[in-house]
Amino acid sequence: ALMQRSCCAMAKQNLQMLVGRGCCCREMRWTAQLAEPFSAGAAAWRRHFSSSPAQRSRKPVLGIRREETSVWERRAPLSPNHVQTLVRDGTEVIVQPSTRRAYSIPEYESAGARAMEDLSGADAIVGVKHSPIENLIPDKTYVFFSHTIKAQKENMPLLDAMLEKRVRLVDYERIVTEENKRLVAFGQYAGVAGMINILHGLGLRLLALGHHTPFMHVGTAHNYASSSAAKAAIASLGREIQYGLLPKNLGPITFTFTGSGNVSQGAQDVLNELPYEYISPRELKDVVKTGDTRKVYATVVRRVDHLVRRDTGAAFDRADYVLNRDKYMSTFATEVAPYTTCLINGVYWSPGTARLITRQQAKSLTAKDYRFNLFDGVPKLPQRLLAIADISCDINGSLEFMTDVTTIDAPFALYDPHKEKTEHGTLSGNGIVMMAIDNLPAQLPREATDYFGYRLFPFIQDILRLDGKKELHEYTNVDRAIKDAVIVYNGGLTENYKYIEDLRRAE
Repeated sequence: ALMQRSCCAMAKQNLQMLVGRGCCCREMRWTAQLAEPFSAGAAAWRRHFSSSPAQRSRKPVLGIRREETSVWERRAPLSPNHVQTLVRDGTEVIVQPSTRRAYSIPEYESAGARAMEDLSGADAIVGVKHSPIENLIPDKTYVFFSHTIKAQKENMPLLDAMLEKRVRLVDYERIVTEENKRLVAFGQYAGVAGMINILHGLGLRLLALGHHTPFMHVGTAHNYASSSAAKAAIASLGREIQYGLLPKNLGPITFTFTGSGNVSQGAQDVLNELPYEYISPRELKDVVKTGDTRKVYATVVRRVDHLVRRDTGAAFDRADYVLNRDKYMSTFATEVAPYTTCLINGVYWSPGTARLITRQQAKSLTAKDYRFNLFDGVPKLPQRLLAIADISCDINGSLEFMTDVTTIDAPFALYDPHKEKTEHGTLSGNGIVMMAIDNLPAQLPREATDYFGYRLFPFIQDILRLDGKKELHEYTNVDRAIKDAVIVYNGGLTENYKYIEDLRRAE
C-alpha cells in the first residue's frame, strides 16, 4: 500500500508541477495517466508486501537485457530510477552492458544494479524487442514484444525456439485490462515521434512537387534531444504558417487521425503546437475549398464516422459490431481520404474487419500519370492525399497496400497505387509518401524508457513469481493481467493462444 501511495504521489506531484507551469490539459492528462497502471498493479504490490519474511528470504533477481535488433534501439524497459526502487525494496537487478543504450551503464550502477554479461542467474529477463534465438536461455521467464500473436510468419522461428527451450514468454502487447486496454506500452511516444517525422516527410514531398514550405524546417524525431525540443521547432513552424508563408495554391492543409487511443493522442499533442482547428470528418470536404491557409485543420476519425452495415447501409452500432464485425464496410476511402493531406493511422487492425483503404481504392485517390516540369513557376498538386504515417505498422492491414516497413535510417518511401509498387530512396514521382517505422519510440529513447517503465513497474514482482514450478492457473499470487499475457509456458502455448497453431496451419 505504501508503494502504491508513493507511486501515485509521484505522478500527482508531477501533475501539480504542470499546473503550476500553466501547461495544457493534454500534458496534464498524460501525467495523470502514469498513475493508472499503478492502480492496476496495486493488488500485486499488496501481495508482495504482505508475504512473510521467510517467503521473501531469497532475493528475486531481475535481468535487463541489451537490445540487439537494431542499431537505433536505445530504449530499455526500465530506467535507473525504477531500478533504484526495485533494489531498495529487495530485488537484485543485473543489467547487460551496452554503450548504445540511452541510459548509461554508470547510471544503472549508481541506482544499485550490477553490470553483467551473463543473465543466467536471473529469475526473469526483460527487454524491449525480442532476444535473438541463439541467446535464449532455456527455462527462463522472458518479457518482450514478440509479435507472434497473429502468427506473423517472420517470427514463427522465434516462437518455435521458445517452445523448444521451454521459455516462459510474457508479451507486453497482451498485458491488458479486462476491457482489452493495454497497460504496458510505448503508444504515446510512437505517436509523438511519428508525427514529428511525417511533418518532415510532408515538407520533402511538397519540395519534390515543386513547393518550398515551412515544413522543411522540421527534422526527424531523433535529431532532437527531447520531444520538448522538437515541439519548440514545430511551434516555430507554426508561426511561419500564421504569417502566411504556406503557398496559397496548396490550399488548406488537413490532417486526419484515426482512432482516439494513446498513439493518436501523442500525435495530436505534437500537431497542437501549430495553429490548428479541429473539425468533424464531415466538414473536411468544405474546408479544403474554403479553409484558411494560415492554420491547419485536423479531424479525428472513429469507427462511428466511417463504418456502416454492408448489407443495409445502417450506421455503426457498437453492440452489433461486436457480434458482426465482418458485416461492416468502411466509407473512409470515399468520405474522408479524398479531403486529407496527411493521414496519421494509429488503429489496430485484425483480419476480418473492414480496411480503411484497399489497394483498389488507393488508385482512385491518386493521379495515374502526373507529370510536371520541376521548374514550372506554380505547379499543381497531383492529388490531395500526399502523405501517410502508418504508426500501426500492420502489414496488409487497415491500409492494404502497406506491405513494407520503413526504417529510422530511411523513413520514407513512395507508393504508386497504379503500379502497386513501393519505391524506397526517392520522393519524386507519382504516388503517396509512406512512413511505417516499427520502432518509432526509439527515436526518443530516454523519454520512452521513462514512460514505459512507469507502466511496467507495478508488474515486476508478478513476473518474477512465474518460476515454472506449477501450472499457470495455480499462481494465485500473480495478477490476472500477467497470467493472461503468457503466450508460451513450459514448452507449450497457453490456452488463450492455442489459436496460433490454427493460424499457422491455415497459412
